[in-house]
Amino acid sequence: MKTDVLIFIDKGLSDEDLTFGGSFTPDSLSGKLSSLDAVTDVYFSVPEDYSGALSGRAATVVRSGEDDVDFWKKLLAATSSDHVIKIHGDSPFLDPQIVSEMADIHIKYLAEFTYSENLPEGMTCEIVSRELVDAIPEFNEKTLPLSKVVRSNMNQFDIELYYRDPDVRDKRLSFRASDPRERRVMENIAGSAKGTPAYGQIRELIERNPGVLYIGPSYLEIELTGRCDLDCLFCYRTKLDKKRDDLSAELFGKILSDMKDFALPYTICLGGSGEPLMNPQFYAILEQAEAEPLVRQVIVETNGIQADGNYRNHVAGSAPGKIKTIVNINGHNTQTYSQLHGSDHYDEVVKNITSLKESLSGRGDDALHVQIMKINETEPFLDSYYDYWEKQGVPIILQKQNTYTGLVQDRRYSDLSPLERVPCWHLQRDLFILSDGSVPFCRVDVRESAGRGNVRDLSLREIWEQGKAHFISDYRRSYASCPDCAACDEWYTFNF
Repeated sequence: MKTDVLIFIDKGLSDEDLTFGGSFTPDSLSGKLSSLDAVTDVYFSVPEDYSGALSGRAATVVRSGEDDVDFWKKLLAATSSDHVIKIHGDSPFLDPQIVSEMADIHIKYLAEFTYSENLPEGMTCEIVSRELVDAIPEFNEKTLPLSKVVRSNMNQFDIELYYRDPDVRDKRLSFRASDPRERRVMENIAGSAKGTPAYGQIRELIERNPGVLYIGPSYLEIELTGRCDLDCLFCYRTKLDKKRDDLSAELFGKILSDMKDFALPYTICLGGSGEPLMNPQFYAILEQAEAEPLVRQVIVETNGIQADGNYRNHVAGSAPGKIKTIVNINGHNTQTYSQLHGSDHYDEVVKNITSLKESLSGRGDDALHVQIMKINETEPFLDSYYDYWEKQGVPIILQKQNTYTGLVQDRRYSDLSPLERVPCWHLQRDLFILSDGSVPFCRVDVRESAGRGNVRDLSLREIWEQGKAHFISDYRRSYASCPDCAACDEWYTFNF
C-alpha cells in the first residue's frame, strides 16, 4: 500500500510566502515527513503561474486549476498512490506527529477521507484515498476542491474525524505563513519558544506570554461624524457630555499613513455615534480607504437615509468585495420604525436598500446586509422581519445590544454571554477612533474615561502600544476599573 504526501502550493503564493525563519517551508516539510514510516514519496503541487524553487523538479506536479476531482484522478494516475496526505506548503508549524497519527487512523479504519475540525489551518492535513476519488459521482460542481465536495456529501463516504488536545480554536488562529497577520503571530511564538514549537506547546506558550498575539489592529472603527438625523431609542449619542463634529479627509489620510507602520492588512468600519454619510467629505474619505492596499474591506454602517443614487453609483463602481454596506433598520413598518428611530424614514430606507441590492447584483451575498438589534421592542416582529428580508435576498445581521456599561438602558430579552469569560477580542484587535481624532480605551468607553490619546498628536503605533499592558492584564483576568471592564459583556463579540 503506497501512502504519499502532497505539499500543496496555493495560487498566488511566492517563495517569500513559503519561507519562514530562513527555511524554505516545502523543503522543510518534505524532510520532516519523508521520514515517517507511513510515507513512501513526497510530491509538490504548484499552479501554472508558479515560477519559484519548486519549478522543474521531478516531484513537482503542475496543475491547471483547483484540486478538484479531475486533478486528483490525474495525480493518482501519475503517482500510483493508494492514499495521499495533502498539506499546505506554507505550514512551517506543522507537527509531523499529528500527520503520523492521522495516517495511522486513516489506514486502520479503512477511511476514504480523514481530516480534523479542531486543529487550526497549518497544523493539520487531509488524507484522500484512491477509493474515494474513484467513487466520486459526476457532480455539476466539479470545479470545487475535492474536500468541499466530500464535506457537502458527508453521508456518502467513509470519513474519519481526528481530534487532538489541546484545543486552540478559541484563539482564532491559523498557522499559515502566507497570511501576514498569522505570520507575525507565528514569528512571535517561535521567538518565545526559541524555535518551532510542537502543537502541544502552543496553548501553554500563549498563556505564558499572551503578548505574542498583540501585533497590530485588524479592525479600525472610525467615526466620521457625531451628527445624525435620527434619535434612536438605543443610541448613546445624546447622552454624551460633548458633541463631536466631522472628521476631516486630511486626518483620515494620516490614519491610513500611520497604519502602514504595522504593515498588516486590516478592515475599516465607518460607524460610531453619527451617520457617516452626513460627513461632507464622505466620498473623498471612502476613496482614500479604497485606494489603500492594506485595507482589505471598508464597512459602511449607515441608517440608509442618504444611501441614495450617489451612494449606489459609487459602490457599484468600486472594486468587488472592497465595500460592504450594513443598513441599520430596526422597524418592520412605519410605526415600529418611528418608535425605534425617532422619526419615520421607513419607506425611504427600504427603497434605498432595494435599489442598492439591485445595483450590487453579482457582487456576492456579503456586499449588503440589513441589521436589527435583538431587544424587547424588536422581538414581536422579528420573525416577519426575517421573512421579508430573506424574500428580498438581503442577508440579516442580528445585533447584540451594547449598553456601554450602563450608559443606555438595557433592553435585551436574553443574555447570550458564554458561561466562561475569555480574553477581550476588542483589546487584542480593535481601535476605535472618534471624529475629533481621540482614541478611547475601547469601543465601550464612549465617554472617554480612559483615553489613549489623539491621532492628531500621536502616531497610531504609540497609541496601540499604550494598550498592550491592558490587553495582557485582561488576558490574565485582571480587569481595568476605568472603564469598568468587569461589568462589560462585549468581550466575546468579534469583528475581524
